Amino acid sequence: MSAALSTSPYTAKRIAAREPDALAVREVDNLVSKLLSEIKLPYGPSLTKQVLGQLSDLKQILSADYNEVPALPSKPLAKELARIVATDIKQHIHTYGGLTDLGNEELLGHLGKLFGPRQLELRAEPYTTGAGLSLRGFYCRADVGKKSKFVIFVNTAHHPGAVGATLGHELGHFIYGSLVGEKAAHTAFMEGAFSKHLSEGDELFADSLVALAAYSPELIKNIGGISHLKPGSSDDLFNRIKSAYNSIGPQYDLDLSKGKSATLRVRYLTSMAHFFKLRCALHKSFEV
Repeated sequence: MSAALSTSPYTAKRIAAREPDALAVREVDNLVSKLLSEIKLPYGPSLTKQVLGQLSDLKQILSADYNEVPALPSKPLAKELARIVATDIKQHIHTYGGLTDLGNEELLGHLGKLFGPRQLELRAEPYTTGAGLSLRGFYCRADVGKKSKFVIFVNTAHHPGAVGATLGHELGHFIYGSLVGEKAAHTAFMEGAFSKHLSEGDELFADSLVALAAYSPELIKNIGGISHLKPGSSDDLFNRIKSAYNSIGPQYDLDLSKGKSATLRVRYLTSMAHFFKLRCALHKSFEV
């Protein structure tokens, strides 16, 4: 072999070090392509900048190993949250139909007594100006009259299933503040980038409430957990995510293949995959 075609040991090591990354990128792209085909959204140059930005978040969600993310709740905290969801949320609603029932006034009053002393106040209305649909909701501590309240706002311009998930997330912040302590900031916004939550303990705890409420342990056992995305695993992960979508979609009349804008469809797909992967990690790591 000529010197011009030979590869130095140093260069060979650099190439070898890059190979797993290249394979992982290809595997993620393959999985994204399958998921977009499932919701009838072509994966190609015709996608807008907004959709491509949302796809970046989806790719990070799909490639992350949720069993190893730094912000995953501790075992005692995860088990306590699972108990709260099972006994203080689900059982307190006489007919539990899904995430949208988290806005039940009786439930909000019950949780306010358990995790007060602030009262809970829910404000739900469509919001399409300013930040528009990029804002799904927020919570804040506020003095209303002479009372200190925990105010939750949800943007009802979103699909009802997304509204329910947002409400559950904000309730998670309320419970987190009681169990762990609140951040100095008085306001937390729920927007589109779920990959950022993987390094923020309060955000992932709030997401965990949604994941625990949406997916039962029995469903996770039937579908099977999601492991780390590695070469050759995209087909298996696609089938599991599809099964999760098929189990959740009919409950909320959610069909990602029609209706909404491409950006929203990808955003909802990302949030569904995020909550499902998180639920699998909670089940595998803590048996909840």
